[in-house]
Amino acid sequence: MEPVEALQTLIFMSVVVEALTAIFRQFISNKASELVTILVGITLCFAYKVGIFTILGMQTEYPVVDYVISGIIISQGSNAL
Repeated sequence: MEPVEALQTLIFMSVVVEALTAIFRQFISNKASELVTILVGITLCFAYKVGIFTILGMQTEYPVVDYVISGIIISQGSNAL
């Protein structure tokens, strides 16, 4: 994946997480919203097999770790990216 494509993917995933979390915030408390945001980010990374380390060209034997870390980073929005 080209660097520009990779950045676009990460930004898009971050926007999707923010949009979904905005919907969920109507139904949950502020304390729970951070956890929900992280869970949405991780779920999307698993569903679409988006891993930041893989995008950067790093190999891993455990893609689960890549998806979890990527989900957490993506869930933090543009601040993390």
